[in-house]
Amino acid sequence: MRHYLRRTTSFVRLLQKKYPSSNIRCLGDWTFRIALLFFIVLCGFAWYQRTINLWALKNIGDTFIHKDIGTRQIVLGAFWREKDEQNVKGRFAVVHFLGDVRMEHPVYCFSKQPDNRYLISHATVQRIHKGKRANSDVCSWAGHIAECEVEPHAYREFRMGTTLAVEDSFIITPEAPIKEKKHDLVVCMAPMYMYTDWEILLAGIGMGERLLEAKNRLISETWMALGATKIVVPIQSASTTTYKILKEYEKLGIVIIRHWPKWPVLSDVNPNGLVLSRGIEESHVNCLFFVKPFADLVVFTDIDDMLLPNDPTMVSKGINLKILRSLFAEHPQAGSLLFEHRDVQFSYPENQNKYTLSTFNFDFLQNSRNKMNCNVWRMKTRVAVNASRVDSVNMHETGIHRFGYVQTRVPCRQAHFYHLRHSHAVVPSPTPIDMSPLSKLLNE
Repeated sequence: MRHYLRRTTSFVRLLQKKYPSSNIRCLGDWTFRIALLFFIVLCGFAWYQRTINLWALKNIGDTFIHKDIGTRQIVLGAFWREKDEQNVKGRFAVVHFLGDVRMEHPVYCFSKQPDNRYLISHATVQRIHKGKRANSDVCSWAGHIAECEVEPHAYREFRMGTTLAVEDSFIITPEAPIKEKKHDLVVCMAPMYMYTDWEILLAGIGMGERLLEAKNRLISETWMALGATKIVVPIQSASTTTYKILKEYEKLGIVIIRHWPKWPVLSDVNPNGLVLSRGIEESHVNCLFFVKPFADLVVFTDIDDMLLPNDPTMVSKGINLKILRSLFAEHPQAGSLLFEHRDVQFSYPENQNKYTLSTFNFDFLQNSRNKMNCNVWRMKTRVAVNASRVDSVNMHETGIHRFGYVQTRVPCRQAHFYHLRHSHAVVPSPTPIDMSPLSKLLNE
């Protein structure tokens, strides 16, 4: 140790002789300034990369916010369990509620029997997911489903509470199943907000019809043309044009409009923060239980995500139903299929102001000439399920499966979703595509 100290001291003395103290001080100052400038530039690049993504910016903000544990659950929906999904006798109800993931939620159901006494059952509570941001308690509320047995003749309502005291409970009225024929393929859209463009809406819904006395002809659109027979659209808010279009589709029996609440979270001018940040998982679960009585297969997706053949020139009517049925036949134990999605170069029609509903067409799809290829890395996913085999769906995966069924991941090269977003003017690792056949199909 003494040896090293002696050598260090000698080296310092040598520097003092060779360079005056003022020069050393000046050199040190400039070294510090350059290092500081480099550090600032480095931090700037890091901060830019973190904040160009709104979700990353929100994660940073959540780090400095704290929320106390809440004890009041928020009920989002209640449904009767379908008989063909039961493996035990009795009548069961499913309550979908929002609750804090940091605490347990004891739930009890009370239903009156013929002798006017209450049948009390302890509900089985399952958490749908861990919360959008499990590392911060500000967004620790997540969806749960509580399933309990009720009196067999309780067809309209029962009571639910968090204690065994019936006087502390409140009335739950499960949603009555709507009268619908059995549908082979139903699509549950993510909640819609007011900034959704009607052009994307038309590209994402369904089948061509003459509306408003043949004046406004809404032309054949993707999901309905490719196999879906019913689309469920939860609306948090919508522009007047978009809502009028949806109402016309509703009159035709193509679309079911459902109200979806604005989430009680952070104040945020970006509608994605209010809808996408917290509501998609719960919306998908709510939609799943709503369509269980009349749906065989269900796809959960954003309005700009579409299932198409890997080679879009192979597109044809009903092709999506064929793809899904073949995959479920290939994987008999699959309760759900997990598809990757690939970013697609996409642009709106030029001179959008000149378009109206009566003159709108899908020729602009021919401008989409590239999509991201099937690389090895994992991409975000979309979900298709057999409705009777699952009880929950998250944003990019399934959750609770029934009767031993499992989630099956579909290789990208076998099938994947197309992510048509106008911000994708250029896509990484592109592969050429020809969307002309789809454009022609939708224009017919």
